[in-house]
Amino acid sequence: MKNMKRRILIAAIVPLLFGFVVLQSCTKKDAGNFKIYQSFTEPTLTAPVNSSTLKLGTATTVDLKWASTDQDGDAPIGDVYFGTDPKPPLFKAANAGLTLNVPVLVGNTYYWKVTMKDANGVMTYGPTWSFTIYDPISIYLGAYTVDEPAEAWTYTVNFSKGGANLLKIDKYWASWPAVFTLDYTLLTYTMPLTDFGGGYKAIESGTINATTGKLTGTYIIYENGKNIEAGPHTYTKK
Repeated sequence: MKNMKRRILIAAIVPLLFGFVVLQSCTKKDAGNFKIYQSFTEPTLTAPVNSSTLKLGTATTVDLKWASTDQDGDAPIGDVYFGTDPKPPLFKAANAGLTLNVPVLVGNTYYWKVTMKDANGVMTYGPTWSFTIYDPISIYLGAYTVDEPAEAWTYTVNFSKGGANLLKIDKYWASWPAVFTLDYTLLTYTMPLTDFGGGYKAIESGTINATTGKLTGTYIIYENGKNIEAGPHTYTKK
């Protein structure tokens, strides 16, 4: 009886030992052929600075630049998403390198991000960045206090954007809508002789301050062709 139990125990142990040897053999063999591939690191911003405002002058493009590395030495390839939507659409797929030149317009805020791809198709996603293209008219927008010494009168007007260099005024001379044209090079503004109806016309010109937004000028008001009032106008931003 004891011999029978011993034979049964030996018969049970032998297959287990054989299986363990085979498993060890396969593991060692597989480990020799196994290779780890490294993906690109998460893209980091190089330029332009996130949330910055850029003054481009006459330029119409911006270079997007970022950094990302791959230990396997794969050439940098990435999908670049770019546009004025906070969730930018795909702008260029499989961009080679770590920079891309993009078109821009004054006054717009742009958002962009990059998804890197290694040689095996493994993707690394970057965060979303943004920048704004400086709009010189922006300093002149909003509510202003108007001083009119000729009549010892002060009142409020609102300036809004009518174009790249056009200021729309809701209540010129406290009554009429009007438009000023700004010259950012000479730092001047002009309102050509404008017919407001009812026999009233006016003309005005002066200087602009690109730091404070203040406008300082002189005006003439005509009624039925007759000069009825003239003097200085100052517009101070509230």
